[in-house]
Amino acid sequence: MPRLLTKDDVVGIFPPVVSPFTKDEELDLAALRREINYNLSLGVTGICVGGSTGEGHALDANDLGQLVKTAQEEVNGKIPVMAGIITTSTRDALRKAKAARDAGAQALMVTPPIYQICSEDGIYDYYTTIHKESGLPIVVYNVLTFNGVTPALMRRLVDNRHETGLIATKESIGGSLETLTELLATVGDRISVTWAHDWLLYPGLALGATGSISGAAALLPRHCLALWDAIQNNNFARAQELHFAITDVCAQISKHNWPAGVKATINLQGRNVGPCRAPFNRVPEEQIERIKEALKRAEAVDLSRAA
Repeated sequence: MPRLLTKDDVVGIFPPVVSPFTKDEELDLAALRREINYNLSLGVTGICVGGSTGEGHALDANDLGQLVKTAQEEVNGKIPVMAGIITTSTRDALRKAKAARDAGAQALMVTPPIYQICSEDGIYDYYTTIHKESGLPIVVYNVLTFNGVTPALMRRLVDNRHETGLIATKESIGGSLETLTELLATVGDRISVTWAHDWLLYPGLALGATGSISGAAALLPRHCLALWDAIQNNNFARAQELHFAITDVCAQISKHNWPAGVKATINLQGRNVGPCRAPFNRVPEEQIERIKEALKRAEAVDLSRAA
């Protein structure tokens, strides 16, 4: 079994790759292999399958297991593989967690239960049970605006990480730059605090986030890697330029139809990943045109990692 991840592994640019499908909405594992090898060639830190960008909401446990197994075969020990869990109940989360574990996942990136609003005790129990039953380290995916993991709850999860298994958080739209700052100040010495607001990558990383498991990195991994390098080298003018290019593309993708917009953007770049699973699979032509123009502007940016 591959080595389990620690907080020190959840750093840098860790793309949550898409889940390629055929026209019949079945997994296209050959396309996944191409996408993973593309990211490997660029020097990403790790790979996450089954996140929001990977249509985790539309995957069953068998799908997730196949994605993890295929990803592990392709990375061949070069970088770690994390699995996303997005679901409505502990019962289903455990099915997915065990399938991911048995396929070789080295950590789980887990969204709080979706659809219904859960109590903080319920969220705490959710993470604790998933860790206990799977044996895998946990990354909190703080993405639900209506059911966010508050800094107080995060501290509780961190303080009891012997039972929650917490190694990191992915601060997304369930949090903010304000909560990111609080987490870096209060728990940043004990877990990896990563940042995933696709439209605000630069300020979050500049504040000191330890990396990004952001959908933007699945869309534009070269730009995100260059942005990370620029910030590490204190080249803030270059980081700003890259930030504007990334934000420009992300802004053309509807927040309410994210998976379809993401796949359209990747397909337009010549990396064929197929459609989304219905009903999140329709992209208006005017949006396609906006994405094309934003990609042209992004492609004009110098992406030399040494710049």
